[in-house]
Amino acid sequence: MKKTLIAAAALTLAAGAAQAQMTIYGLIDLSYGQSILSDYLGEDPDFHSGGDNGSSEGNSTTRIGLKGSMEVASGIKANFNLETGGIDSDGGVNNGGDFFNRQMWAGLSGGWGEVRLGKQDSVVYQTMSGYDFNGASNGISSGGYTSSAVWLPGRQSRLLNYISPNMGGFKVQAGFVPKGNEVGAEDTFAGAVTYAAGGLSISAAAESARTETSNGFYSVAGSYDFKVVKVMAGYSDGSNDIGGYSLGIVAPVAGFNIGAMYAQNSDTDATGYELFINKEVFKNTYFYAEYGSVDETTATSIKGDGFAVGMIFTF
Repeated sequence: MKKTLIAAAALTLAAGAAQAQMTIYGLIDLSYGQSILSDYLGEDPDFHSGGDNGSSEGNSTTRIGLKGSMEVASGIKANFNLETGGIDSDGGVNNGGDFFNRQMWAGLSGGWGEVRLGKQDSVVYQTMSGYDFNGASNGISSGGYTSSAVWLPGRQSRLLNYISPNMGGFKVQAGFVPKGNEVGAEDTFAGAVTYAAGGLSISAAAESARTETSNGFYSVAGSYDFKVVKVMAGYSDGSNDIGGYSLGIVAPVAGFNIGAMYAQNSDTDATGYELFINKEVFKNTYFYAEYGSVDETTATSIKGDGFAVGMIFTF
């Protein structure tokens, strides 16, 4: 009888597993160049993986992940995502730190939207990163190095995140992280809204202070796609030398995407710009070249020039 029950349970588990959809995915960024940080530190240009120097080289972070979903009830799916930290040129992950340090969450989704819990990109980043036409470049991001990007707040652990369905062009997102038992931490709330129709996209996002000594952050941005050229403008404010203005432009030219980004910190007057070109040369294989420069007005801040020429492979 016990053997029969065990066999039945095994068959039930196998049937459930067969219904689950799991994908192994990843990105490999290989380039030759030197980030703005490397230039500031006096390092020479070199071949790099996108996970080198704390994922500060090349355009994108080299990583691998697992994601999947399974229908658990009529119209309801269970979803999950596990994604490693940056993989460096020696094959190390996240400088020997936490393995799945980019994404580690699970949740449910349906016609009412999606709920996720775990480590993931902040609500602000999820909403605003698309306004960076060069993909928030690891090595030369003008908005990142001047601390004025509209997407600045980074990933959060223990983030409870709600993402609404599209409602007549509007999409709403909300997040909460309890302070828990971390010394100096604060309950953190976040919210964002996006309206998109035709070539127009407008977003606003905000996040409360994460610690007793930090400040909240908010940003607004908009873009319009004229087909022959796409433009964006954004503003952010996080106090304490964080926040400013950003502008961007990108255009399709002979099969290439050619563009530029500019940013200025409204407190320190630090300025930065980046020029970039990229093209999908084969299926899931992209060529890119980029150059950026940051001029900081405060003596203790990073300033320098950076560049990268590389290939990105996705699977």
